[in-house]
Amino acid sequence: MSATPCDPVPAAPGRRRDLLATLRRIDGWGPGAWREALGAWRLRAGVIACEPRPDGDGVACWLLAESAGLIGRDPADDEATADWALGRCWRDLLTDCPVDADTMPRGPAVRAGNAAFIDRRPGRPATLCLRLDLRWPLAGMCCDGRRLARFLRRADALLATLAAPRPGVELRALRQAVRVQRALRTALAGRGLVAFLGDGARLARTADGVADPLCRRLRCPRALATTIDLGPLGRIRGLGLRTGVTALVGAPYHGKSTLLQAIAAGRDDHRPGDGRELVVCADSALTVHAEDGRSIKAMDLRPFFRRLPGGHAAAFSTGRASGATSMAASTLQGIAAGCRLLLIDEDAAAGNFVAVDPAMRRLLGAGLADTTCLVDVLPALSAHGIAVVLAVGANAQVLAAADRVIRLDRFQPSPATAAVRRLLPRRRSVPGGAWPLPIRQLADLPDCLLGPRHFLDVDADEPERPRVRADRGDVIVDLRRSGWPLDAALARGALCAAAWCCRLAGGERPTLDDLARRYAAWHAMTGARGLDPFDRQFVTLPPWQLVVSVLERLPGRPCLVSD
Repeated sequence: MSATPCDPVPAAPGRRRDLLATLRRIDGWGPGAWREALGAWRLRAGVIACEPRPDGDGVACWLLAESAGLIGRDPADDEATADWALGRCWRDLLTDCPVDADTMPRGPAVRAGNAAFIDRRPGRPATLCLRLDLRWPLAGMCCDGRRLARFLRRADALLATLAAPRPGVELRALRQAVRVQRALRTALAGRGLVAFLGDGARLARTADGVADPLCRRLRCPRALATTIDLGPLGRIRGLGLRTGVTALVGAPYHGKSTLLQAIAAGRDDHRPGDGRELVVCADSALTVHAEDGRSIKAMDLRPFFRRLPGGHAAAFSTGRASGATSMAASTLQGIAAGCRLLLIDEDAAAGNFVAVDPAMRRLLGAGLADTTCLVDVLPALSAHGIAVVLAVGANAQVLAAADRVIRLDRFQPSPATAAVRRLLPRRRSVPGGAWPLPIRQLADLPDCLLGPRHFLDVDADEPERPRVRADRGDVIVDLRRSGWPLDAALARGALCAAAWCCRLAGGERPTLDDLARRYAAWHAMTGARGLDPFDRQFVTLPPWQLVVSVLERLPGRPCLVSD
């Protein structure tokens, strides 16, 4: 099974002067006359193609820059090139646009999507493709051909920019930034690191997500510094977080949560000027929050709870999880999906999942006899190659179990392991013996989300609670505490990817490891456009851990179950 996206590249476009003549001819006619402008037309600097949208609301407009000089030979630059082109589209065409046109906004990171991409199919010139949603301009109930002609002139100017003979300074800087981040991310494992934050990074964010201008730039002290040599890309110095257990400590408002959030953002590539373009972490990193009230389906929670009242710990299901059981489920589900870096903030965690005070254990006695806290299994997680970074402000037991401790003072790191060891003995015991790695299987029917269709109709007006419009009632997926900052395109992409995973499984009940391989091979073939092959909506290609978060949180369906 594969998804074959519709072809935006026309075979034989018409002439620009014929299109302009058509617009002059139908100017003032009724709205039905806009059918005369459908099809593909060659402008001075590229091609514009207009086709009715599948939902019947307006038209899908493609702007195509063929054999653009800025399209490099290396496909690794394609995401950066498409992201730059999308930014130019918003700046040069859609700002004060003569007609009602829209496309996917640029998110905070450089990600593949179906709004802008490079078409590199064999036998064709490489083509930069931009997709817009366009409404025909009307004056009253009549065609306004003059306004559309003004739009075409602006679109032609944009295409001339995209067809430049060589990339400009802005695009070269973006490509370089993306190359450096990907090289850093690739270099992590060989140096025993799970995250790296380069000197000069600006980590704090304002309310709208940009770097806080008052934020102090990161400067790593010599005792914590790591230098990564990327060859032609340069030598980068900064804070390297090693495998094992790392605790971040500090007084309130000194940067613990900010540093942890920056590490999580290091899963993605960022643009020059973002402040985090030298911050990277392992692709499989997962932020784990307490999610009171989330659903858990057929999850083996015995690594943390050998018995649970009102349920079977070996296959626990509930529609309203507590903070501790939700964190246990999220941790085990993430590990089963290949997560090798857990990020946990004490402020957003269930305290009784992370650690329980000895006095409280004595008070509750038998009530906690069947409970294992996170600090108890940290050495076992390290033995399995799973690193953990925790932001800690009050729980000293975590510090006793940590391999290293970093103190944050006014957003600047310093080593604190020796000071902690003088205050606390090292905790090494692992109660309960060996800690098994969890296994999850996809148990649902191939078409449980897609049904007979080849697309999903996703309402993502509230991105963290996207709604799938289904024949038998809408499906709402609650992703508010899944650990991912979501926009509408990424939420749609995650829902679509989850639906395709069910179909890729073909009813075979694959494990998540096997399903991840199938998904990676599939989207390598189809790209982001394969998520919605008919281009009904704008989508962004989601990371694997987010796809699994959707599969785990689908209401009313078993989807993933423990082996």
